[in-house]
Amino acid sequence: MLWLKKLNFMETAKLEMELMKAFEAGDNLDAKLQTQADLAASTNDPEQAWKLEVWTKMLVRIRKMQTMMDGESQPKS
Repeated sequence: MLWLKKLNFMETAKLEMELMKAFEAGDNLDAKLQTQADLAASTNDPEQAWKLEVWTKMLVRIRKMQTMMDGESQPKS
C-alpha cells in the first residue's frame, strides 16, 4: 500500500515534519539522511526508500531556508 501513502499528502507531510523537527533541534541532517540511506539499502524496504526520497527533497528546501536566514542575519551596510 506504499502507492497509497505516496498519494496521501498527510503521510508525506509527516515525514517532512520529522526532518524539520530534527533541523530545529540542531541535529546533523546529513548524518540523519546517511543513516536513512543505509537503512533503505540494507533492508530493501520500499517504504524506507520513499522516506529517504522525501527527506532528500525536504533537505533541499531546508538548505534554501538556511541560506535565506543567513542572508537576513548579515548586517546591511
